[in-house]
Amino acid sequence: MKDEDRRKYEDELLDAKKSEAIGVLAGGIAHDFNNLLFVIMGNINLAQLKIDENHQAQSHLVEAEKACRRAKDLTQKFITFSSGGGPVKGLVSVPELVSDVASLVLSGSMTSSEIKAVKDLWQVEVDENQMRQVFTSLLENAKEAMSRGGVISISAENSEIDESGPEESDSNKGRYVKVAISDEGMGIPKENLPSVFDLNYSTKYRGNRKGMGFGLAIARSVIEKHNGRIEVESSPGKGTTVSVFIPAAVQKAGAFRVSRSYVPVPRKRVMVMEDEEMLRDLIQTMLEHLGYEVGVAVNGEEAVQLYSDAIEAGRRYDAVILDLTVKVGMDGGEAIRKLLQLDPKIRAILSSGDVTAPIMNDHTSYGFRDVLKKPYDLDDLRQVLDRVLRR
Repeated sequence: MKDEDRRKYEDELLDAKKSEAIGVLAGGIAHDFNNLLFVIMGNINLAQLKIDENHQAQSHLVEAEKACRRAKDLTQKFITFSSGGGPVKGLVSVPELVSDVASLVLSGSMTSSEIKAVKDLWQVEVDENQMRQVFTSLLENAKEAMSRGGVISISAENSEIDESGPEESDSNKGRYVKVAISDEGMGIPKENLPSVFDLNYSTKYRGNRKGMGFGLAIARSVIEKHNGRIEVESSPGKGTTVSVFIPAAVQKAGAFRVSRSYVPVPRKRVMVMEDEEMLRDLIQTMLEHLGYEVGVAVNGEEAVQLYSDAIEAGRRYDAVILDLTVKVGMDGGEAIRKLLQLDPKIRAILSSGDVTAPIMNDHTSYGFRDVLKKPYDLDDLRQVLDRVLRR
């Protein structure tokens, strides 16, 4: 083996080991870290609802919530590289997602964005948290490329690929939503373009040490897990354009808006199985605020007994939320099997901070109707319950 080939092999092996180490780290911290974030975010949500909109504390709570979301995104960066970090998909409107991310990333900077989307843009079915991380990384890169500020141009259009290129397979054919993000920065030299997706590639420096280039590596990893692709074009002195191709969903995009108002629902009964007291109390408070009557269980044994008692009393639960992992007793995966025996039509929701668990990506085959990924907020909880109770 030539020295050059050996060095290339060693570099690739080192990158693989780094990725594996990140995966192990993600699996170790994701559950506990997301649980803590969940408690913080949930209590911020509840505090915001208890004080007047014009109260001077509102701005501080909003900033605290933003920080929590940034921490959540940071965790997601590591989870992306873990072995079980596959997408948990749902229908998403691309323009709204990109606009929301742009407003957060560019807030307070000298850089602004201009977003153009075709009127009948196709909808996509993606993992919203993972896709949010993609656009966050791409927009942060674009902002940093323009140190003196400027305008980032973002376009979203339908793209139908009829033919495969010489190095592409037939699997690339189909309908895609193409999102192009263009900056006015210094650009990337032509000889560096083949390396931009490498885990250790970066044009940024931190002190006297080169920063790790996670951004594009993460973006490509997520897009490939969604059966899409990502392309980079750049001209030194003129700027860079990163184009993301996301497979289109069957349905067309319509108004896909999230309401931030919390309208109490008709009185329905929800059972929560959660072994950590802080989380259990928080979820119960959130549900009661949304208008639900709530029963709580510490583990699967209690959940099964509680559900059985409710059936006998003729007051069965309309939905149950089961935590995936518990420290002592029956976990959510085992509990759902017992509960399905009691009630094959049970409306069960899986909840966990360990998004690397395979069951999170295949929850319906276990009998769950939907998923709540910790940390989630009050609106996430409302939307999931709305969906499940309509089915």
